[in-house]
This record gives sequence, C-alpha cells and structure tokens, in this order.
Amino acid sequence: MMRLISPYTNQGIWLRGSLHIHSKFSACGFHSLPEIALAYRDYDFLAITDHDRVTDRESAFPDKILFRGYEASGARHMLLIEPPFGDELPANSFSCAHYNNMAAEAAACGGFSIINHPTRISGQAWSFEEILQMPSVHAMEIYSGDGIHIEEDVAVRLWDKVLSAKRQIWGIGNDDFHHWGQERRVWNVVQAEERTPTAVLRALRNGNFYVSTGYGFDAIEVDGADILFRLKSGSSLFTEAYKYFTLFGRDGKVLAEKTGYFQEFHYQASGDEGYIRAEVYLSGGYCGISQPIFVA
Repeated sequence: MMRLISPYTNQGIWLRGSLHIHSKFSACGFHSLPEIALAYRDYDFLAITDHDRVTDRESAFPDKILFRGYEASGARHMLLIEPPFGDELPANSFSCAHYNNMAAEAAACGGFSIINHPTRISGQAWSFEEILQMPSVHAMEIYSGDGIHIEEDVAVRLWDKVLSAKRQIWGIGNDDFHHWGQERRVWNVVQAEERTPTAVLRALRNGNFYVSTGYGFDAIEVDGADILFRLKSGSSLFTEAYKYFTLFGRDGKVLAEKTGYFQEFHYQASGDEGYIRAEVYLSGGYCGISQPIFVA
C-alpha cells in the first residue's frame, strides 16, 4: 500500500533565516558582526560560518537566534551548524570519509550539516558520487545566492539526481554572504514549534522548511494519497499575482503544472513518483521551493 512521507507538520510558527554568512574574520569577508546584524535585521535566525574557524557570538544579535557555524574549506566546502568542537579545530583537508565523520559528530550533538554550492565548477564543485558518500549530511545547497557565480549556483537538477538515487537529503538556500549586495537574496523558512534554537534545528533536521527568494507556502498538507499546497498569502501582491507552479518527481520528471491566478494546488499521488517536490514562482520572479515528500 502506498504511503506518503511528508516533512511538513503544519504546526508551529514560520521563521526566516540564513545559514551561510561570512564576517571580516574570513579572509574573503568584509563586514563586522554589527554590520551583518543590520543587513539581516528582520531575520529570525542566522549562522556566522567563517572559513575554518568558529567565530565567537557577540551582543550584536540580541534579538536573533544565532547559531555557531563553521565552514570546512578543503577542496570541497561543507557547513556545520553548531559544530561539536571548540578551540581545537579539525583538519580541513577534504575526503568524503573525513567530512562525513564531521557531519556525523555534529548530528550526534544535535547540529546540522550542509554541502555547499555543489555545482560551483569554478571551484569546490561536488560530484554526484561524492554526495552519495556523505550519508550523515542533512542538506545540500540547491540555491546559493552570492550573485557572483549565478550560472553555477542553482543545483536543483543535481538535487533531483541525488534524490532519484534514493538518498534522502534536504534542499537549502543560502546567500553565501561576503559583502554588501549579497544579502537577502535567498533564505529558508522554517516551521518550528517555538522560537528557540533547539526547535529551529529540529525543524531543519526534519525538513520542515522551504527555500524562498520572496514567495512560498502557507501549508503543505498530506491526507492519504492527496497533497494540498496552500500558497503564501497575507498580501494582495501575493494573492492577486500570476503564478507558475510545477511538481517534480523521480529523475526530475514534471508531474504536474499549473499557471494562472490561484492560491491552492491539489495533487493525487499515483505511487510511482519516487518523491514529490514543488516549485512556485510569481510573475515577478520570486519563488518558493518545497522539500520532497517521499513515496513509500
């Protein structure tokens, strides 16, 4: 009998955040923590993820959930959110085994791990085979919005390939912020039980979030074989906009499409989709990308 496994609980509060931000403590970063706090002033959660170091928390973020972060910067890059180490840092030399061990140690301590900009062929690109050798990693960046490598920073096709190999991995979007002009391009909207670090990390690990560049979902509901996507409302600019909605399944196959003026999309699963994920765009270009619902 077919069963749909959804990461969405439709309970809790939606919180906005970014998990790939560099400060002046990275060689490639330019800004102080107070400047970063200004750039992301209306976000709910952030992680400062400097290269090969854990940057101390400061009082510059009094109203934010601020996670400790670390970017392992060998031949491939990976983020650890709430890394399980302090002053004694691990070697940053890359191997799948070493990086996977770091991710496993972070997960054991309640942390979260992310494969960074996997299609950045100008440097640090991950291969499909390498990603499959990283079973402890929670997520991969499907949208890296630094604005420099635009043609290399959207990885949804690679994500579909990984998902189709039955590797359950979440898609995440981050700015990879280094300097002004790279902020607020793409973020993650998490549905957490409450506004606490523990609840946000739990939602991230469980996939109870979507990626956004300005649009998204109010709810994604599963009832038996039926899936109902309730699109983001709260503004006439959203409810009255022309939309482009697409569902994708195994091998990136288009399962269903709809364009026009609408606020809900209903889909009945047949059982052979492998997984079901949604992308919705407004006519102005803003988008929301859901996590996959797996078909078992």
